[in-house]
Amino acid sequence: MTPILSGEVVRDGLIQQIEATGADLRRTIAPVLEAVAGPRPRPTRLARAIGLDKSLASRLVRAASSTSDLDLMHLVPSPGGLRILADLAARYADPTSIENLRASTERFEELLDKMPGGRASIDAQISESSDVALLRREHIAKQASFKAMSFLLGHFCDVVTTTLFLVPSRNGRRVDGIEIQRRIGLRRMRPSTPLVLMSLWGDPEDAVDENAIAIETLEGGRGNPAAFLLPEFSSQPLPRLDVMHEREMTALVLAGDPSLHTPSQLTSVLRIRNGWPITPESPVQSLRGYVLHTPCRQVVRDVYLAESLYPDATPRVSFMLPGPRPSMRPQREDGRRHYSEVDLARSIEQRPPGPQAYNIPGVVNHSAVVRYVLERAGHSSTAFRGWRLAMTYPVSLIEMIWALSIPPR
Repeated sequence: MTPILSGEVVRDGLIQQIEATGADLRRTIAPVLEAVAGPRPRPTRLARAIGLDKSLASRLVRAASSTSDLDLMHLVPSPGGLRILADLAARYADPTSIENLRASTERFEELLDKMPGGRASIDAQISESSDVALLRREHIAKQASFKAMSFLLGHFCDVVTTTLFLVPSRNGRRVDGIEIQRRIGLRRMRPSTPLVLMSLWGDPEDAVDENAIAIETLEGGRGNPAAFLLPEFSSQPLPRLDVMHEREMTALVLAGDPSLHTPSQLTSVLRIRNGWPITPESPVQSLRGYVLHTPCRQVVRDVYLAESLYPDATPRVSFMLPGPRPSMRPQREDGRRHYSEVDLARSIEQRPPGPQAYNIPGVVNHSAVVRYVLERAGHSSTAFRGWRLAMTYPVSLIEMIWALSIPPR
């Protein structure tokens, strides 16, 4: 019987081959670059010395100066680019160095040929172990996704922000939320495209009593959808909004009518009554799930907790494929990914205390908006602790889920 190798064993073998190829290329590229452009080669010097394309020269120098062989394999040009270097540098480097470079290039090409998917497969393998490769490829993919989804959906935005404050409910047994949503630089590429501004989930099984979850305007109303907008911090005139009910989902939509004004800046605020238990029932407490309906260049999502709530809790963020109520799906405590989780880079930053925490670079008057809402909500003097997650070119229609890890008492 032939033993079946596990996926992890196969992957380890591929990584070793990729790393060995990177070490081989490093040994042969470095002497050629040094012979052409000196002991500390610069892209400009390399390009001028042998007439090399500037972008190719930049990739060669970055690859040779990378800190690991896996990073080198991600940055190094294709075998065609390496052959161009060998041809142009033949007059400057000794023949042995050129032959070594050609030989390692052949071995690199052999590795690409036997890998299903070629260079893309190698980069995918490297990204499991190299932050440099992961972040670079992810940024390229997200930027392409922004351009594609903007065209397909027919609208886009420069910046989308959400700022969620959690405070004790009036009944003392639940937690309320106050959430500010802003869209800066909103544009419709096709005037007839409907544009979702806000979508809310309402569970019909929620009991109609004092503990029932309810979505209200800042003043406590539930009827007029325009009351969710803050005219003081939105472009004028305010647009007419349609309310769309689809089972448990309610959406506020800017209708696909070319005659309707599309605001370039739109600010809305809502209250979530009794949204969370004041004493968490599990070690991971889900807070809020956001589906990005509008492609944007940057998204900034803040969460602030009143000092009296959830002591010692730490924030967690995950990204999930859309599905039935994904924001309520418990996160795995063993750290393993759920099959619907999307692996995206994330960095949560703790905000400093005080009003200066609300500032967002490049977003005009955001701190003023937050102070205005907190004052009207009766929480201008409430002390909060908060966190921020900012992303460039976030992926549309992927749900971002905020949760808290609650340490055991």
